[in-house]
Amino acid sequence: MRSGRSLLKPHLYAAAGIEWYLLIEQEILTLHLYQRQGAHYVERSTTKAGEALELTEPVRATLRPEELLA
Repeated sequence: MRSGRSLLKPHLYAAAGIEWYLLIEQEILTLHLYQRQGAHYVERSTTKAGEALELTEPVRATLRPEELLA
């Protein structure tokens, strides 16, 4: 369960104009990619262990949960 502090962070990120953020759930090896849409964020993808997240923006990268969290 996410703490109140972690629930507040996306609002602060959006207010600061941060376009993208990546939430990493270490316990279940899952990545959640969010993109700012106005004053809030929309989840653009969920990547689980054994899958790869292919980013083209804001940077080009391939991320695999099990490699990040090993």
